[in-house]
Amino acid sequence: MSDTKPRDVWEERYRASTVWTGKVNAHLTDWLGGPPQVRPGTAIDLGCGEGGDAIWLASLGWRVTGVDFAQAAIDRARVAARAKGLDVTWVVADLTEWAPHHRADLVTVSFVHEPEHIRAAVWRAAARAVADPGTLLVTGHAPDVDGAPGPPTDTRFTVDEVLAVLGEPWRAEVREVRRVGTGHHAGHAVTDVVMSLTR
Repeated sequence: MSDTKPRDVWEERYRASTVWTGKVNAHLTDWLGGPPQVRPGTAIDLGCGEGGDAIWLASLGWRVTGVDFAQAAIDRARVAARAKGLDVTWVVADLTEWAPHHRADLVTVSFVHEPEHIRAAVWRAAARAVADPGTLLVTGHAPDVDGAPGPPTDTRFTVDEVLAVLGEPWRAEVREVRRVGTGHHAGHAVTDVVMSLTR
């Protein structure tokens, strides 16, 4: 993400304490375990935070690159991977300007809730990083009622928005998953949009 203020906010959050659980995103495990099961290859996790998804993929034999704009997040991810004896490539980069050094079999963008122009730039960067054939996995919170816990209303997105940004020639498999919220979503039913996009 390119705005200085969001980067400063996230740097401060990551420096202050652990932000996420360190556990893999359940939507990623569901995708990977579904039929047909996917063999390990190369993966890039954009907006990787403290590295939960990237580290989990590496534990399964994937060659993984994790990218985030927060140095503090990457520092935590690097320590966590090292503690598990896993080799992950970590990159600190502005996702709106980042360009891949290689294309990957799997590119993931999970819960990147930022203003419209930023998230669109991130999705485009992610699309450029997907090998042919390959998969782009985009996950996020669907629009909700005003005042709902979690990310602000204007940072949530729909399937149609993602498809409009990416354009052809993507083929999308879409799921909407309704679940009971936890953490800062506690006490509220959350709907997640999970998009598996292939060329």
